[in-house]
Amino acid sequence: MLLSKVVPSSQYLAIYVKNAFREWLIKDAPTLIYMVKATIAALLAMFVSMTLTLSDPRTAIFTTFIVMQPQSGLVFSKSYYRVLGTIAGVIMSVFMIGAFAQEPKLFIFFFAIWIGITTAAGVKYRNFQSYGFVLAGYTLCIVALPVIEQPMEIFHIATSRFSEVMVGILCATVVSEVLFPRKLSDSLDMNERERFENVFTSFGNINSLFGAQDTKDVDAVKFSSGVVGVHAIAVNSAFESVTDKRNRLYLEQLNLEFMHLSTTFHSLKNIIRELELRASIQSVDAIKELYVPFTKVLQSIPKLDDIGFVNMINQLTELKQSMHSYVPIDLKSDEYDAFNSAAYLISRVVDEYFIYVNSYYAYLKLKSSGNVSKELTRVVRFKTHTDNVLVALAALRGSGVLLVTMAFWILSSWKYATITITMSVVIGLLIGTLPRPLDAVTNFLKGAVSAAAMAALYDFYIVPEFTTDVYTLALVIAPVFMFVGWMTTRPKWTGFSLGFVFLFMSQSSFDLYYKIDPTTFLETTIASLLGVSFAGAAYILVNFWSCSLSQKRVAKVLRGQIIYLCHGPLNLQRGSLESMGRDMIQQFSTQGRLNVRSSRLVYEWLLTTLEIGGAIMRIRRNLNRLDRESVLVDKTLESIKEYFQTPTEVSKQTLLKSLEGTIASLHIKQKEEIHIIAQLSLIKTILLSRVAIPVFKEELCP
Repeated sequence: MLLSKVVPSSQYLAIYVKNAFREWLIKDAPTLIYMVKATIAALLAMFVSMTLTLSDPRTAIFTTFIVMQPQSGLVFSKSYYRVLGTIAGVIMSVFMIGAFAQEPKLFIFFFAIWIGITTAAGVKYRNFQSYGFVLAGYTLCIVALPVIEQPMEIFHIATSRFSEVMVGILCATVVSEVLFPRKLSDSLDMNERERFENVFTSFGNINSLFGAQDTKDVDAVKFSSGVVGVHAIAVNSAFESVTDKRNRLYLEQLNLEFMHLSTTFHSLKNIIRELELRASIQSVDAIKELYVPFTKVLQSIPKLDDIGFVNMINQLTELKQSMHSYVPIDLKSDEYDAFNSAAYLISRVVDEYFIYVNSYYAYLKLKSSGNVSKELTRVVRFKTHTDNVLVALAALRGSGVLLVTMAFWILSSWKYATITITMSVVIGLLIGTLPRPLDAVTNFLKGAVSAAAMAALYDFYIVPEFTTDVYTLALVIAPVFMFVGWMTTRPKWTGFSLGFVFLFMSQSSFDLYYKIDPTTFLETTIASLLGVSFAGAAYILVNFWSCSLSQKRVAKVLRGQIIYLCHGPLNLQRGSLESMGRDMIQQFSTQGRLNVRSSRLVYEWLLTTLEIGGAIMRIRRNLNRLDRESVLVDKTLESIKEYFQTPTEVSKQTLLKSLEGTIASLHIKQKEEIHIIAQLSLIKTILLSRVAIPVFKEELCP
């Protein structure tokens, strides 16, 4: 009896240890490996810089921390744009000094224009392209300002700066690729698998659509950020040699199809919620009967292997044919339109899921054997949208903070004021590319103050007491590098870690020969902190943004899309419309002061815009396909346009009457127009439901 009790307990212990170790490998080990890699890269940059007697090894060390990322593709991508940005900044520095060194007013004028352009471009562009423009902006400060009174030194400063940056980049890329390399392609594979399994599980569970759901979907906005994030990773994976071009094309295609599927599913969910609250039990049961066969197909697949995918594709093919022939039931007018819309969306979910399954299965076949069952016929274009007001504010803020700090330098005649100018411009450019800039400025200042205290401890006590050469210096500085590496793995610490790295690197004694002066240290620290303060003040003063303004801008852009689709050329694809909208919502959520509630609201606006806009496109294309003009449909499209131009209750009622009359008229006409009826019913159902449409109301902002 004792043995029978002991053996199971030891087995349980072994299983527990094994699971704990596996969890540690997945969650904690990557962080530890990254910390070690970042530390080794920084120490290697320090050794190489000092061996080559470069004038400022701190630049090389700082560069390694800036470009170091968990995956190799991100390191290569950021390094590439850092090189381009540094080259552009160095060239502009040489030009500015050569052209305007004797004309201070012209120098300041063109300096401000350059900073304004690069700041605006940093907001307009995405991924590490934005970082390249940031580098081009603040490299001018680092290279040109120190030699403004000695212009002949510009070539020495420029070549030194470029050499130090290249040393840091090479050290980071070599260490990232050689020591425990992690590939973006692996992350993309894992992300796509998790996303497919989540969709498979959700769609196979009928409770994910039906049942009393009075609360909003808290995770709805994640669909937006997830799509934009996957696109960014796919773009950066192009810098990895192991990533095949066809793989990237399939991933972009899957991202597009997931966008379509998530939009349709959320729209269906909202309409079913309305039916459950307002319609008869007969109507809800009829919709459930339409959806149940789809769940049965998914539940019949025991395992997502090769056989499972083939069976699922075959069953979905049969289901698609039967779902397009549902029989309408006898319902009231509004209830009938809601039922018709839900039935249409169920059919669309099945169609889009069928396409998504085929693409994912083809991608798996490509990864495993190089063969595919579905060749891509077109390249997916992910479109972005940047609000011009955000860009203009960024340019004004960048140029303004430069002019103010230049005036501070001229009026004070303080020799360390150039540090204030450089720090304010650098922080203004960098923080503008981060989510929640105002919070990032505050955290940056906290990190800078902490770094100043740490740098003083190292400069005045640890370095002179415990170091005699570069090897002992590496030994005592390694813990700080490890700490910085750990901070960069924590998204919430982004602003703090940037501030810490900037101040610690600028104030630490990493010169070829130890030299430190308390007065100089204190003055340069004050100058740096003043620069951070100027940058923070710029974000407070030159930021006429609010939750209300953000919502107004989003609503205006989304309504503009619907208006354009009513009368513009039919050259806009659904994928472009969806990617542009999601990118815009993502940017306003991070840059436009939208809180969680507001972000959820504008995401609902996006969904309704996509559905109404998509319905308008399908109506117009169906008319073109049938080669038929319809005065009633054209009049209804004009009513939609007028309502979204001036969204009043009167124009809304006019639109609803037009929709009702057109739907009733088309019902007695030819059978081919059933597709147009479904789209008109969908638009009417959305307008009558509780789902938010992009019409701003002041009370929506808390």
